[in-house]
Amino acid sequence: MLRLHLTVEDLARVRVEVLGPLAETSLGLWNLQRRDAKGLFGGWRARTGPLVTGDGPHIARFLGSPAGGLVDLFTLVGAAGCLGEGLERLAGAPADRLREEFAVCAGTGRVRARWLAGLAAADRRSVGRLAHALRDCHRVAVAPYWGSIRHHLDGEVARQGRLMVGGGVAALLDGMRPMAVWKPPVLEVPDYRPFVHPVTDYHLGGRPLVLAPSVFCGPVPQLFAGPRADSVVMVYPALRDPVDAAALWAPPSDARRAGAPVPPALAALLGRTRAIVLCVIADHPACTTTQLSRRAGISPASASEHATLRRAGLTSLTRERKNALHSLTRLGTVLLDGNGNGGDGHCDVDVIGPVASRP
Repeated sequence: MLRLHLTVEDLARVRVEVLGPLAETSLGLWNLQRRDAKGLFGGWRARTGPLVTGDGPHIARFLGSPAGGLVDLFTLVGAAGCLGEGLERLAGAPADRLREEFAVCAGTGRVRARWLAGLAAADRRSVGRLAHALRDCHRVAVAPYWGSIRHHLDGEVARQGRLMVGGGVAALLDGMRPMAVWKPPVLEVPDYRPFVHPVTDYHLGGRPLVLAPSVFCGPVPQLFAGPRADSVVMVYPALRDPVDAAALWAPPSDARRAGAPVPPALAALLGRTRAIVLCVIADHPACTTTQLSRRAGISPASASEHATLRRAGLTSLTRERKNALHSLTRLGTVLLDGNGNGGDGHCDVDVIGPVASRP
């Protein structure tokens, strides 16, 4: 059991925050090695596992496995709204901080690729190779679902915010049952496994507590509290309902039949252009505005077509460096599934023609 002690001053500094795509990628690699919660992650693991190749399996085992330590990229990098931002922070982190974090897994006795030894020494070439491998893993494991993941996590933050408005921080902490139990002034995590943080009674020492919902964390919250970190991060599972999981892991573009017409009911509801835009985004998650405009046959400047869809909650927009990435929300997925051609939700994704993948 973990017992997290909070003073009155600590309670005033508690906040809820989404850590971003780098954190979800790291936790996703950890989740990919587990065998529990098959109802939540079985389909995603079966589809994603074969796609994680090259350095991917090596960094997955290095960064964390169910049987060993878990490297803390969260307090090291902090919350990062896009993957590029998180990887830049990782590459620029001080060498002593990198050595400190990568030393977590030094004594686990796992078989590793030779280049990973350079991480323990904070070798910049090795750190760069790690960043490149994380980008590749993100592309196949998280990016196809990121719009839905972000929408789900934003919903969790909004839910927690409503609890705080209605009953203060005490209501927020009490609402974490059964994975954590608030017994003032202590937050207990009954099933906590100490390999992540060995201290079972923990005091914040004046640092703020960040509650970070994660799709891939589970089933037990995990504490990340580096000795020189500015905050203490508790990552907790935000995906607990198999129905939500089924919507989140709905097969991406390759599960749709290319060349099918835009569903007439959808075109009648939204207008043909908006229906095409919605179908393009559905079949090409995380597509850029340029890719979207080419496939949908609209100009990049014609932002009103997909801005309307965002305001309606059907699509979401995230940013990675200079690119605006468009993805379908859960509501958009439900709308497509209910307005498909013959009920199958298939869309014409080749209105203009194929577009080269974003680098």
